[in-house]
Amino acid sequence: MLLRRFLFLVIVTIPLSASAGIPGSGETRVLFEADSIYHHIVVAEDRFARYLRFDRSFQSGMLLTAPFESPFLYAAYAHMGLIFAPQAKRVLVIGLGGASVPKRFWRDYSEMTVEVAEIDPMVVDVAKRFFAVREDPRLRIFVQDGRLFLRRTERRYDMIILDAFFAESIPFHLTTHEFYELARSRLSPNGVIVANLIGALEGPRSSLFRAMYKTYAEVFPGLYLFPVALRPYDDVNDIRNIMLVASAERKLTRSEIMERARRVAPRIKFREFLKYAGDYYDESISVDDVPVLTDDYAPVDTLIPLYHWTPVKRP
Repeated sequence: MLLRRFLFLVIVTIPLSASAGIPGSGETRVLFEADSIYHHIVVAEDRFARYLRFDRSFQSGMLLTAPFESPFLYAAYAHMGLIFAPQAKRVLVIGLGGASVPKRFWRDYSEMTVEVAEIDPMVVDVAKRFFAVREDPRLRIFVQDGRLFLRRTERRYDMIILDAFFAESIPFHLTTHEFYELARSRLSPNGVIVANLIGALEGPRSSLFRAMYKTYAEVFPGLYLFPVALRPYDDVNDIRNIMLVASAERKLTRSEIMERARRVAPRIKFREFLKYAGDYYDESISVDDVPVLTDDYAPVDTLIPLYHWTPVKRP
């Protein structure tokens, strides 16, 4: 397959309406556009931020005046993992995107070593050219499928962050019971998984999230949910980022989680970290009508909530 690669040497300014919904205000300009073997990649910016888009989905971004800050709130919620693994020193991130998560962990926690597994070499190139990513001994990027990387490595991680999904597509082999067992085998004794999921907590567009939740529950005793910017009992049917922390610790209460969050908060450089921790969602998740995802059966394409969902039936 031939790669079509286009670099706008003269930056093209296009109206917001023509930019496929790139957030922000005013005009948006495209810095880079190309087809990789996995995505149609677009890098664009407005007056405030630079954005990375895969196909029709926004993947990540950074503020122009503060390259370690993201305009997308989910990147802050990735730090919820430190509530459950406060002494984490070795972190693996599967999925690079614009590197909002790994470069922030690298900057904020000087004791950490961060490794990234990213399958798409063009994504690595784009992250380095446009999103202020710099490798060094504490931040290393490997061009490799995340599951293959885990299968081959002998290292153990205090935290594995799964950030390889986007709204239009999901690599099914990173959603299955077998993959979660592999990931758990690469954790240190007190290690945790932090997964950035996209979906709804309830309702007709929740099937994929609930199937993944059910599958995680087959492998991990403790599952803790942090829906991004949740308004309880108001928008549980809305599509959003949902941070799932999978741990060997089961049945921690809300008060215990918040107490741990208060202890770790002095290390966290997000001013509203405790507010984000307070979005912990402790309602039960219904899973009776969704499958456990396995290597033999993982129908994720039919469960993706944005483009393959069944509307609510009206009486």
